[in-house]
Amino acid sequence: MATYKTQQKEMLLDFLKKHPDTPFSVEELSDELASSSPSAPGKSTVYRLIGQLVDNGTVKRFVKGNSRQFLYQIAGGEECRHHLHLKCTECGKLLHMGHELSEKVLSNILGESDFTVKVDSTTLFGCCKDCKLKGETL
Repeated sequence: MATYKTQQKEMLLDFLKKHPDTPFSVEELSDELASSSPSAPGKSTVYRLIGQLVDNGTVKRFVKGNSRQFLYQIAGGEECRHHLHLKCTECGKLLHMGHELSEKVLSNILGESDFTVKVDSTTLFGCCKDCKLKGETL
């Protein structure tokens, strides 16, 4: 299937790239884009575009807490398909695990269980350093 670089897709990608550490719902994306430009895509177009971006690995999709709502965040390009990601459940920050460490983790999993992990869609959830420090000071 052919993919096209439309003005609306570029607008969405530019916004996500400007906010790389922030997860957004489709509604939030639609509202943010609408407030910045009269030619912003409508909500149904954002749904369609975000689906394409998730499918091609440009954007990561996460479930918001225990809800049925999805949040979306820019993934970081082709290099993101070759390492694991760490997602903070407190602040929503997406961290990129280094390639060497990702390889060690994956090798250990394979060695222990003979299980191959699909790296391009694997995210480990936990608490980032900043959120842990905030929790310790409360």
